[in-house]
Amino acid sequence: MTKKLIGELELNRIYQRDCIEGMRMLPDKSVDLVVIDPPYNIGKDKRWDKWKTVDSYVGFMTEVFRECERVLKPNGSFYWFHNDMNQIRKLMDSLDKTSFVFKQLITWNKIDPSFRNYGYVQQRLSVDMMRNYYNGFTEYCVYYTFEDETGLEKVNVRGSYESLIEILESDYRNSGLSKDDVVTLFQNEGRYSSYASARVHASYKLGWNGGKRFDLMDEKMYKFLAKSIKWSITYADLKAKYNKIRQGLEETRVEFENDRYVFNTATVKDDLRANSNVWLYPPAQKQGHITPKPVDMIENIIRHSSNEGDIVIDCFMGSGTTAVASAKLKRNFIGFERESEYIEIANKRLDNEINEEEAK
Repeated sequence: MTKKLIGELELNRIYQRDCIEGMRMLPDKSVDLVVIDPPYNIGKDKRWDKWKTVDSYVGFMTEVFRECERVLKPNGSFYWFHNDMNQIRKLMDSLDKTSFVFKQLITWNKIDPSFRNYGYVQQRLSVDMMRNYYNGFTEYCVYYTFEDETGLEKVNVRGSYESLIEILESDYRNSGLSKDDVVTLFQNEGRYSSYASARVHASYKLGWNGGKRFDLMDEKMYKFLAKSIKWSITYADLKAKYNKIRQGLEETRVEFENDRYVFNTATVKDDLRANSNVWLYPPAQKQGHITPKPVDMIENIIRHSSNEGDIVIDCFMGSGTTAVASAKLKRNFIGFERESEYIEIANKRLDNEINEEEAK
C-alpha cells in the first residue's frame, strides 16, 4: 500500500518530536484542522507543564500558534484547550497578532452523573469555606478560523442589483408621484382596505424609509406601476438582467462555499450536546496520561470542522486521543509527542481501534 505523505513525513503516524520542531517539517497550508491540548502551565507534570514565568510560557505558545497558522489551510479551523482564564486571556492577546480570527469560547462542563466521582465533585463544589469563589470543574476550548464572517458579504445580493435598482428608482422619481399618490393607487386597485396597510406595502416596496426595495420588483408590480410610471426598461429586459446577475451570484456563492471553512452542523438525533458552546462530557479515563480528553468530545470537533479524508494535526498528541478520533472518523492525522511512554500508549490505542474496525 502506498504511504500517504505530508511533506517528507508519513501521515497517520505519531512522531517523537518537540511540537515546534515537528511542525516546522510540514509544508505551508497543508492541514485542514488543528486540534491541540497543550500544557496549561499549572504544574500537572514537572516534565512538561511548568514554566518559570507566565510570560515565558506565553512566548512558547506564541511560537506554537505561529506554526499552526503557517501549516493550516485558508479554510481550516483551529481548536485549543486550556483551563486557566488568566493565561487564556494572555494567549488570546498573542493570537490577535496572527491571522486567526476568534469564533467561540467553548466551556467543557465535566460534571456528569455518570462520572464515578460525581458525589465527590458535587461535595467539593459545596464547601462552606469557598466563599466568594465559584469552584469550577470545567475546562475551555477556544475556536478560531481565518474568516471573521459567514462570508455572505462576498455574495452581496442587494449590491449586485444596484444598477437595476437605480434605473427603476430614477423612473419612479421622474414620474413625480408623491407617496400619497402611490398609496391611493394601491387603495384604488382594491389591494388594501386601509390607508395604513397600503402605505406600509408601498413603503416597503419603494424604499421610503431609507431602503431601496426595487430589487423586489416582480411583473405584477411592474405592470401595476406602469399605469403611472413610464419605465425606461421593459420587463423582459429587466428579467433577463436579473437572471444574469442571479446566475453570477450563484457561481460566486458556490465558489465561496468551496473555499469557506468547514462547519458541519450535527443533527439533534446524533448528539444533543454537539452544537452548543457548552459541552457536557464526563472526564476521560487516564489511560497512562494525567490529562486526556474524551474521545467523543474530540470526535465532535473533527465532525464539525473537517470532512472524510482531511488531515488533522495534533502537535501535543499525548496518549493519542486525537489520532484515535481521527482514525474512527476516516480522517488522516499527523502527530508529534515528546514523551516516548505516551507514544507507546497512543500506538496501542490505535492498534486496538484498527482491530475493532476490522472485526466489524
